Amino acid sequence: MMPLMRMKEAAEYTGLHPNTLRKYIDRGLIKGVRIGTHRFVEKTELDRIMGRLPSPEDNTAIIYARVSTRKQAEYLKRQRERLIDYCKNKGLKIVDIIEDIGSGLNERRRGLKKLLKLIREGKAKKVVVEYEDRLARFGLGYLKEIFDDYGVELVVVNQESKSPEEELVKDLIAIVTSFSGRIYGKRGAKRIIQTIKEESVHV
Repeated sequence: MMPLMRMKEAAEYTGLHPNTLRKYIDRGLIKGVRIGTHRFVEKTELDRIMGRLPSPEDNTAIIYARVSTRKQAEYLKRQRERLIDYCKNKGLKIVDIIEDIGSGLNERRRGLKKLLKLIREGKAKKVVVEYEDRLARFGLGYLKEIFDDYGVELVVVNQESKSPEEELVKDLIAIVTSFSGRIYGKRGAKRIIQTIKEESVHV
């Protein structure tokens, strides 16, 4: 485990106000550790934000690929291969390849968490995805802000979203289930979901 510093020590080490460091932790800009009622920060995290660690090369890249279900394993494999080919053709140095299986609405995806961890650690200068919605269906703006804060560029190979219809329907159903259940009750939500499924067949 890396050496931990209390907030007061971290403030003295960096010259930043403790409240500023707390804001950085809350925004995910640096990784904090809570032990009991006290917050700690790894010394390497402080070194990184103060520019004391060597910066990664400009051509370093992390590949991120995602599908919604395990049934799409073959599509995930092809997605990964296309991204690898893209990086090779562009002369990018691949430092990690992250694959996720889960909805683009799920912000707790294991792969997404790993990606953000690598970004915080300064492992690469670019994140390469096939489509924007591979990274997230909603809230992409917040992720881009985090990338910008760490000087990381999001590279989208294809600007036009072409996600499989089945996946789009599944995500739409997840949204409807969450909100219409509160407004119309469970029965109303079920009727709306059934309508979405029936209409999607004719699209």
